[in-house]
Amino acid sequence: MEFTIHTLETAPEDSKQALAHVKETFSFIPNLEGIFAEAPALLKGSMALWDLFENTSFTAIEQQVIYLTANYENSCDYCMAAHSGLARAIGMSEENIEALRKGTSMPDAKLQALRHFTQQMVNERGWVEESEIEAFMEAGYNKQQILEVILGIAIKVMHNYTNHIAKTPLDKQFKPNIWSKPIAS
Repeated sequence: MEFTIHTLETAPEDSKQALAHVKETFSFIPNLEGIFAEAPALLKGSMALWDLFENTSFTAIEQQVIYLTANYENSCDYCMAAHSGLARAIGMSEENIEALRKGTSMPDAKLQALRHFTQQMVNERGWVEESEIEAFMEAGYNKQQILEVILGIAIKVMHNYTNHIAKTPLDKQFKPNIWSKPIAS
């Protein structure tokens, strides 16, 4: 099945304001959001959650760790490319970006703890062991941030699953960061 990648001109009326917000946020309308426009509630919900997540207690780099980890675990080529570029734009180190793209340990211990906890939350569908929660908190995170990780994952579920179903073509802006999940050896 092929999905329409809407523009401001072709989007359903109920999506136009949210799509304008997308363009304001990213300076263009990514193909994913153009597809979201078919379902105004999904587009509006995604952007509302995106805006809320930006105002969590996580730094911009920590937010990208959560996003990239969920993208990796959900095998979302589109979002890995997009967020690799966003991570570079906010100053995440190349070593950390490459670790997230390869699924290997990050050199920064605190960010690695965040990556690991997010990975466990995604893979275990929230049924993480108490020891995982304790390790996350011992790394310097708190109860609020446990719940904020869930918000970040929720955003990625909408994005990743839509990309899987729609086979979203990669925007030219994201092509320098093209990605496919490494094959486990």
